[in-house]
Amino acid sequence: MTRTISGRVAELGLALEAAAAPAANYVPFVQEGNLLYISGQISRTGGKPAFLGQLGNQVSEADGVAAARLSALGLLAQIAAATGDRLDRVARVVRLGVFVASTPDFNR
Repeated sequence: MTRTISGRVAELGLALEAAAAPAANYVPFVQEGNLLYISGQISRTGGKPAFLGQLGNQVSEADGVAAARLSALGLLAQIAAATGDRLDRVARVVRLGVFVASTPDFNR
C-alpha cells in the first residue's frame, strides 16, 4: 500500500487544504529530473492570507507560530500536488528557505 502525504499529515491530526493556485505569473512547482522546486508559500487558510503584518508588531509570537505551520502545510500541499500525493516519491528535502517579516528588534 502506497502511503500518501495527506494521510501522513492526517495521522498528525492536521489536514491539507488544496494546493494554492498562483497569485501572479508564476508556476507553483517545477520538476527538473529528480528534483522538485516549490515556489514560496505564505500562511493561508480558506484560500486567503491568514496573517498580515510584521511579527513583533501586528502579528503576535503565537500567531507567528501558527503562520509558520500554515506555510509548511501549504508547502506539503504543493508537494502532494506535484507527486500525486505519493509519499514514496519524496526521498529528502535538499534545501528549505524561510523568510519572516518581523520588526528589526524581534529576535526570537
